[in-house]
Amino acid sequence: MDFIFWFSALFGIALFLFGSTYLVKRFSGVEAHYIYSIWRMERFRRFMGKAYFLHRFVDLIAKLGLILGFGVLASDYLFARKQGLAKRVIIAVLTVASLFFIYYNTLYFAINIAPLTSNYSALLALVFSVFGISLFGLLLLVINGLHILQNILIGETACPGIAPVIPGVQIPKVPIFIPWYGWIALFFSIIVHESAHGIQILKEKLTLKSAGLLLIGILPIGAFVEPDEEELKKVEPKKSMRVYSAGPAANLLFVVVFWLMGFWFFNTFYQPAAEKYESVYLDLVEKVQIESVSERIPYCGNPKAPAYGILKPGMEIIAIDNIKIENTRQLKKVLAQRPFAERIFTVRDLDGKIKEFKIKPNQELGTFGIVVKDVLKEGAKVDEQLLGKLYFIGNIYGFIMVCFLLSFLLALVNLLPVIPFDGGKIASTLYATYFLQSTDERAKKRIEDIMLYFFLFIAFLNVLPFFL
Repeated sequence: MDFIFWFSALFGIALFLFGSTYLVKRFSGVEAHYIYSIWRMERFRRFMGKAYFLHRFVDLIAKLGLILGFGVLASDYLFARKQGLAKRVIIAVLTVASLFFIYYNTLYFAINIAPLTSNYSALLALVFSVFGISLFGLLLLVINGLHILQNILIGETACPGIAPVIPGVQIPKVPIFIPWYGWIALFFSIIVHESAHGIQILKEKLTLKSAGLLLIGILPIGAFVEPDEEELKKVEPKKSMRVYSAGPAANLLFVVVFWLMGFWFFNTFYQPAAEKYESVYLDLVEKVQIESVSERIPYCGNPKAPAYGILKPGMEIIAIDNIKIENTRQLKKVLAQRPFAERIFTVRDLDGKIKEFKIKPNQELGTFGIVVKDVLKEGAKVDEQLLGKLYFIGNIYGFIMVCFLLSFLLALVNLLPVIPFDGGKIASTLYATYFLQSTDERAKKRIEDIMLYFFLFIAFLNVLPFFL
């Protein structure tokens, strides 16, 4: 049954993509390639020309993006390579201190709370502070790839480290789901990315040959700008690196913008609405009950759920680690404080007896495999109007956070020091200069090949769980 379903689904998708791409080519005359199309838009190119007044700002964030992406190598190359040793050391120290400050105030908590990365916390902090996001992102893939390989060798499952992002679609074995409105967020992030590239190209007095949209079938999935590649290769390396860094740097800027928007929206609208709803709703709750217990967690190779065979549907959750639980919202808050820690569940069994169980959550997902619900007092009714308002506000907040997440992911991926990403083109210049002591094309090609082959091996390890 599963084979027939997936075969039919894939056949239908392929038919739609081939058919719609043919129609796009037939009636619009755009450049079509089997299932995708390149729609060159003069209007988009003119838009970048009109946005040229932002060129100084884009140039600034391109420089900052280089330093954030490549750390001391970029800061030295931009500002100190031809200076004396003392000045180079001062700039390097300032760069490391600044990047460590950023790391400590943004990624430190997430890295240290997850069991997989907490063991490498010092190494990750060092790499981020010295070499920036580019090698930090690659190191995360290396850590996850080695974890996957280790789990495979001992017969256990693991989460894939690389997966496609398709808003509205739950990718098998992937625990992250992006709602349908992620398409809007993704498209916006890509437009920002490519527009920054285009503005920086014009700022460097280079030729912007074309710009437009990328389509899969009839669906717009991204944008592109097309510089004169031969011209770009001949310009001063600082200029070409700023062109390449402008896109991911603009995405990082919007990471900050969306975080600030989310912080403001949460405190101004979402939290007051949630508190108003809770003040009414929580008085209606009689107890928290386990609705179901999964045998397997439907992600990361379907590992056994930690609570299976211990907790049962119908049990009442009285306390977690001796903290009294009065509603599901409180339960989620308590569990979120230490998502990967062993917990003591105090429950009332189906026979009325009070029991305690020590349960350790899944160490990749931080989940126990249970679904809980609030049991309302007899005759109690939920205020549907308040619930609808909270749901609406919650979706707006969720959209802002999806914009934040996708902007970060787009910047992280594009800063990877691997061709064909923007970071790969920057890395070929910086790594050849500092590690091979050469700037000729052969040295750059050698760096590109080494990084590409290494990345392909690590990527292979990270996608293995999809095939097991």
